[in-house]
Amino acid sequence: MNPSKRTVLLWLLGISIVLFGGGMLAFYFTRNESICPNGKPPVSQRSAVLEPTEYRCSDGVVVTKG
Repeated sequence: MNPSKRTVLLWLLGISIVLFGGGMLAFYFTRNESICPNGKPPVSQRSAVLEPTEYRCSDGVVVTKG
């Protein structure tokens, strides 16, 4: 049984809407997370290929995220 073109397009539309909604929910629940402990964005960052990224905060603290 071959599905019609309309059925396939509706499934793709539904999957796209679900994925978009999931992305919006993920953004909503993580919108207040900050890398720096003082809540401000980092001043600079340094990364290498195989090393974790180091972020320098405005108060001088260095935070490593891997």
